[in-house]
Parts: sequence; C-alpha cells; structure tokens
Amino acid sequence: VEVDGTYRTTQAGFVLYHLLIEDDNGFGQPVAFFFIKEETTEAISECLQIFSENNDVSITKVTISDKDCTEIAALENCFPHEDHILCQFHALKALDVYMKKPNNGERVDKDKIHEIIKQFCV
Repeated sequence: VEVDGTYRTTQAGFVLYHLLIEDDNGFGQPVAFFFIKEETTEAISECLQIFSENNDVSITKVTISDKDCTEIAALENCFPHEDHILCQFHALKALDVYMKKPNNGERVDKDKIHEIIKQFCV
C-alpha cells in the first residue's frame, strides 16, 4: 500500500490523498482517494481505517510513503506488522534538494549517493 498527498489541489485548501496497491501483474493501481482538511496522523489514520474495514488488507506486506512523518505514523497505526519503506522518487528528490543548498553537496558524488539510496528504497 502506497499513500501520498497532492498539495494545493483545491481552492478550499483540502489535500487530495491517494492509495495505490500493486496488482498481480506488478503494476500500481489506484484503489482509494480521500480529501482531508488537516494533515494530521489522526485524519490520515481515519481514512486508512475506513479503507481497511472495507477491503481485504490481510495480504499487505509493505507500506510506502515519502518522508512525511504523519503519513508514516498513520500507516504504522493501520498496518502495524508490515514493513515500511520510503518511495525511491521522494528519497532521491529530498537528497537533490539537500545537495543543492550551499556547502551540503560540494564533496559528494551525487550519482554514487543515488545508487546507494536506490538500494534502500522502492
């Protein structure tokens, strides 16, 4: 199960979240969408709980998100026994932002760091 929010998509200030699963062919499929006004662990957990109560989530093995602590905590609330990993795209994006700041990436081989991060992320 992968969760991510799309920011600033409504004039009312709601955040659109989506859930993706991996199907039997290895492709990501959107299975749920929800709007929330406040991005709190409780709000995200409530939406994930509703999804869990209405779908068979017993075969879930892994949860995926970006580095957002509220998303990670919400996934851990609803999927306490599953492993959690960071999304490779988001991890590499965060690294790029960090390395673009003055003095953060001067003596680092960016490509080598990307390869290392890819080993730990999906």
